Amino acid sequence: MSRRAHARMTLDTHMRALESPDGMLRQSAREGLIALGGAAVTPLMLALGNAKEAQVRWEAAKALGAIGEVRAIPALVSALEDSDSDVIWLAAEALSQFGSVAWPGLLAALVAEGTESAILRKGAHHVFASQKESGNGGMLAVLQTALEAGALPEAAPMEASEILKWLNA
Repeated sequence: MSRRAHARMTLDTHMRALESPDGMLRQSAREGLIALGGAAVTPLMLALGNAKEAQVRWEAAKALGAIGEVRAIPALVSALEDSDSDVIWLAAEALSQFGSVAWPGLLAALVAEGTESAILRKGAHHVFASQKESGNGGMLAVLQTALEAGALPEAAPMEASEILKWLNA
């Protein structure tokens, strides 16, 4: 068996194990996927977006955060609207680790869906709460205020749009 075929088989085995009812087996599979690194990102993104079981999406979000590849950002942003609050929290934690690299995707999602999605605003609030101001004239603090539970839903997309303009300037 070639090295590539063996790696593919290992990846498939770990991905199937994420569906196990046995928590220790899922944890072991997650650790194996993290060790595979970039090769595991695409299957994990698919699992995060498509798995019916919350435990699989949870494991996928946790693994993607640990791997830390930028191409996982769109899947993690989408997961901020997951039906399971634990998946949302893990996706937000993972996005927080990317720092400002995750901002464009998250800000674009807020512009597109932020008025309609309280869940997305809450997840974005979690992400931005851990971010540091960096020469943006307090725009991040204004966004944080707009993302708070009592704020008008329209405020977050407007502030997100302003930060996107600033980032692209």
